[in-house]
Amino acid sequence: MTEARIWDRLAGRYDTIVRLFDTSYGRVRERLAADIEAGGRVLEIAAGTGQFTLDLARVADSLVATDVSPAMVERLRQRVTDAGLDGVECRVMSAYAIEPADARFDAIFCANALHVMDEPRRALAEFHRVLRADGVLVAPTFLHGVDGFRRALSRSLSVVSPFVAHTRFDLAALKQTMVDAGFDVVHAEAMSGLFPLGYVVARPAAGSGQMVSRGPSEQTAHGPAKRP
Repeated sequence: MTEARIWDRLAGRYDTIVRLFDTSYGRVRERLAADIEAGGRVLEIAAGTGQFTLDLARVADSLVATDVSPAMVERLRQRVTDAGLDGVECRVMSAYAIEPADARFDAIFCANALHVMDEPRRALAEFHRVLRADGVLVAPTFLHGVDGFRRALSRSLSVVSPFVAHTRFDLAALKQTMVDAGFDVVHAEAMSGLFPLGYVVARPAAGSGQMVSRGPSEQTAHGPAKRP
């Protein structure tokens, strides 16, 4: 079963499931309003059903909110319509194949997705490609590798849950992954939670150019997965 099909099947329950992990979301909303400059063109990756989409729409001139799951995007589109928002385009899109052309976006927001991607470095290479040289990447990411207890809990959850952490980051590893992908990390902090949330803000490094993706450093043996 493809990744999109897996998340299509979970779309109806996703809002309920995500509440188990959302203790840091209020803090994320406070920070993103400061870290993403008002105006400009913003790309949201792995938007799900829109946990942060309305907040992003308030600071963006235009917002492209994307997810790999068509069912998720349908629910996202309905949420945007119900909120009466203009300037928000909801699209089915993979983080590994972003449209449109290079250097198009002023900001990219990718929440709770890098750790559950099969190839986070491949996604980061795409983010680097479509982000303007003076743009900003904001990537809150759950940290499943901060200590032995969280790593063991993560492995146990991967057996019974579709939310599989393919890369069990701690904050230092998450920052290094960004650097390896051609970004300068300008802010990083761990927000408390059952799995702490690594809130990272980064900008394309000067002269970093087109990046070549590499495989993740620590993966589980399981199939496609996604947030949280």
